[in-house]
Amino acid sequence: MKALKQATILLILIFGIQAYSQSSLKKGYYIDNNNKKVSCFINDLDWLNNPTEFKYKLTENEQLKILSIESVKEFGIINSSKYVRFEVDIDKSSNSLKEMDYNKNPVFNEEVLFLKMLVEGKGNLYSYEDKGLRRYFFNKDNDDVVQLIHKSYLTNEGLVGYNNMFRNQLWNTLKCSNISMNQLSKLNYRESDLVNFFIKYNTCSNSEFINFNEKVKRDLFNLSIRPGLKSSALFIANENSRRNFDLGSGITSPRLGIEAEFILGFNNNKWAILLEPTYTNLKTEKTFVSKFTTGEEFLVEVNQQAIDVNLGIRYYLSTDKKLNVFANVLGTLNQSFNSSITVTSSIEGKSAENLEITSGGSVAIGVGCKHQAGYALELRYTPTYNILNGLGAWGSEFRYFSLIVGYSFF
Repeated sequence: MKALKQATILLILIFGIQAYSQSSLKKGYYIDNNNKKVSCFINDLDWLNNPTEFKYKLTENEQLKILSIESVKEFGIINSSKYVRFEVDIDKSSNSLKEMDYNKNPVFNEEVLFLKMLVEGKGNLYSYEDKGLRRYFFNKDNDDVVQLIHKSYLTNEGLVGYNNMFRNQLWNTLKCSNISMNQLSKLNYRESDLVNFFIKYNTCSNSEFINFNEKVKRDLFNLSIRPGLKSSALFIANENSRRNFDLGSGITSPRLGIEAEFILGFNNNKWAILLEPTYTNLKTEKTFVSKFTTGEEFLVEVNQQAIDVNLGIRYYLSTDKKLNVFANVLGTLNQSFNSSITVTSSIEGKSAENLEITSGGSVAIGVGCKHQAGYALELRYTPTYNILNGLGAWGSEFRYFSLIVGYSFF
């Protein structure tokens, strides 16, 4: 329960950092309902779902304002993205097996949407995404924009069928000498396939075009080696015998980890999922004078080897600079092996107590910076948790800071 409370506090903290971090203002424009084009600075959120509004400034020094789809026909960020307002028929049938129906035909509803421009030329390709729903639209020259039809449905036999009418739509509308029906029959309803097709069509038609899909992004996967040092504090106690031993803080030990970072492709690549297995080896000992028996001393020896599997999220406060600051929230699964705390009395004949260090879970928070060359530095804190679970009267309080350096080699 204590770990859950700590995790909740840490999550609130990182989302607070995200909420108050500096906006990503980029040079852009919008076109109002009177066809007036206005240059401005747009808060670029690299939207995962197509927006219905956006924040902007006419000058960098003024407050952010909001424009909605009702008052804007088009807006864009220079050399990055473009959204155009259309009134379209859209089929929002679910691809989920639980919600799938037996109707192979699309069920259209008329909506006003900002469609994201993917390829602009003689043949135009657009996309729309909302909470996992993804649809593609197209037109040729100044024709009406229509949805490319792809629908999953249930057959009478209870199998999943697919209406791939989008291939016929493309064949009937975007004909060119180097495009065959055989090629279209292999076309999948996914962004990369459709973008490549529209590039091929525009090239074949000798049409100038813009591929907005060429927007530069960082690598979406990084693999790093992460050596470092841990500075720990450990306190153990036996509630029955009233013995307690404070081994103090500043217990240093090495750690070595491998971090896999999976960048999420939205919000300007500011969010990432982390997986970091780490090996640690802590050894320390300290002698204590008994408070209850004259002349008795206790030697406390700690020997811990563990594999910590860290899983969490990272938020980059900025992704445009050479040096990017980030914050992490992590959950840690600790797997100790050949690990124990031994308490030995100086009184002859008194048996030593061998306490097995148990495996368990904890949480952690970290802040750091990463250079575009791949070097990283992080300070991480793991709050107090018990490494002597299930040992009767014995308990412990163990916490530590980690100073971690890193280098991305992939």
